[in-house]
Amino acid sequence: MFTERNRTEQRLKLLSEAVEEAADGIQIIGLDGRIIFSNRAVETIYGFSPEELKGKHVDEMNADPTFASSVILPSLKETGRWVGELMVKHKSGRIFPILLTTSMVKDSKGEPIAMVGIIHDITERKRIEEELRRSIRQLNAILTNIPDIAWLKDKESRFIAVNKPFADTAGVRPKDLVGRTDFDIWPKELAENYRADDWEVMATGRRKQVVEPLVDKEGKKTWIETIKTPIYDDRGNIIGTTGIARDVTERKRIEEEREKWTAELARSNAELEQFAYIASHDLQEPLRMVSGFTQLLARRYKGKLDKNADEFIAYIIDGTTRMQRMIEDLLAYSRVGTRGKPFEPADMEVVLNQAITNLKIAIEENKAVLTHDPLPAVMADISQMVQLFQNLISNAIKFRGEQPPRIHISAQREGDDWVISVKDNGIGISSGFMGHLFQIFQREHTTSKYPGTGIGLAICKRIVERHGGRIWAKSVHGRGSIFYFTIPARKENR
Repeated sequence: MFTERNRTEQRLKLLSEAVEEAADGIQIIGLDGRIIFSNRAVETIYGFSPEELKGKHVDEMNADPTFASSVILPSLKETGRWVGELMVKHKSGRIFPILLTTSMVKDSKGEPIAMVGIIHDITERKRIEEELRRSIRQLNAILTNIPDIAWLKDKESRFIAVNKPFADTAGVRPKDLVGRTDFDIWPKELAENYRADDWEVMATGRRKQVVEPLVDKEGKKTWIETIKTPIYDDRGNIIGTTGIARDVTERKRIEEEREKWTAELARSNAELEQFAYIASHDLQEPLRMVSGFTQLLARRYKGKLDKNADEFIAYIIDGTTRMQRMIEDLLAYSRVGTRGKPFEPADMEVVLNQAITNLKIAIEENKAVLTHDPLPAVMADISQMVQLFQNLISNAIKFRGEQPPRIHISAQREGDDWVISVKDNGIGISSGFMGHLFQIFQREHTTSKYPGTGIGLAICKRIVERHGGRIWAKSVHGRGSIFYFTIPARKENR
């Protein structure tokens, strides 16, 4: 008997210690609603010591002084239990929320003898919930004002919020999408891809940008550019994803069209290369044979045939020579676009000096004077820039007036471009020929007076256009010309 009593007392002591050490507040309340016992956690929650609380009516602790008497106590008497949230008063006068779980305590005969209440301070939880609601309101406000498709998903890829453009695409109201997944909205194949993207973003913690298909409510397929980003909680844990998508169907069409034309251009260039090969080998071979045998005739039979024979042979030699030169120039013209080198930083003063070096003999023979202002550095195909300057300077020397050629090169910045000019004091260009100036094989003068094929300026035009610029000229007949061309200022070109 004594041993049993000791065991009972020991269990009661352990129970008492457990109640006192509990993190939640625990109270025992009499059937009259007055507090009989409070553990130490109650003091932490309310600010009142257990002694101060003893004998107080529970109505005194509630923000609504009638709530316990009118709601909680009747429910306990009827069902033996009440659980709910309510607002209570702290000793300082502060009102705060708690979660209260109450039960009726009965004796061995089933008669009520007291009530026990477990009190959990939910102030922090309510603060977090309010912050979450505020964040959701802010996010919804942001979503509402985004013209593109936008959404938020939880960790299970369920939609938390979507904006109107998203809902319009899906053919439902925004609120009807909350809690649903991609599998409830889109075709299975698309939904699987979208889900895989979500998992990848959450697994890596990195945003993902992708162009992917979308099928709207009418079954129309479009292309969207999507950016998906992980969402983090206060502790840095990933709790979902957010996404924004823009319709890029037209851009996709343009890109596909561009790819098509790029492939077509590559094919055309390949054919042009083949033509160039044929022209440089097969077409020139018969000309070389005709020229060679004709020159042999000229050497062997000069003065031995009738009086017109020598003149006719000279015509043949001159014609074949000019034809060979035309083929070579035509090859040079075609290769501007097909054999151009990648653009690189190019100091135009260095480029100009190289062109001048290449023309050294012609410059000295014609006593030409070349001057230039400071020239810029640009992104260019250096070899083509040398050829451009060389052609323009060579023309200025060729079409000289009575005075020695004076050529001046300058540059001026205009917006995003450099405008480079080559000015001479030559014979000028007639106004009637200006419209044909950059056309292939167009000549203002006869070859007997000014030799050449008439393709040099056409090559200049192709070079300038490949660099994203344009070329033009101004001239006063008999007083000289100025050739201008533009080139982007330190800009990557194609």
